[in-house]
Amino acid sequence: MKSKLRPSQHYRLTLLARGPRRYAKGDQEIPGLMKMGFVEPIGASSADGSRKWAITDAGRIALQSHTGDEAFQPTIHSSGS
Repeated sequence: MKSKLRPSQHYRLTLLARGPRRYAKGDQEIPGLMKMGFVEPIGASSADGSRKWAITDAGRIALQSHTGDEAFQPTIHSSGS
């Protein structure tokens, strides 16, 4: 089943899949992604109201399901001989 992410939501999750990022208090995408359980705040807000956000496991699953890309799944490397 494909998730119904808007292109802007997909882009935001793609960025967050690379690591936590700081977004301004008035960001348009973060509140919706948080309500869907795809992102979570990290730490307290800064004096300017910005906050650091990270993708959740549910966000990674939604991103992978939206793209059909295995790149967002953990890779297990064997230490072959």
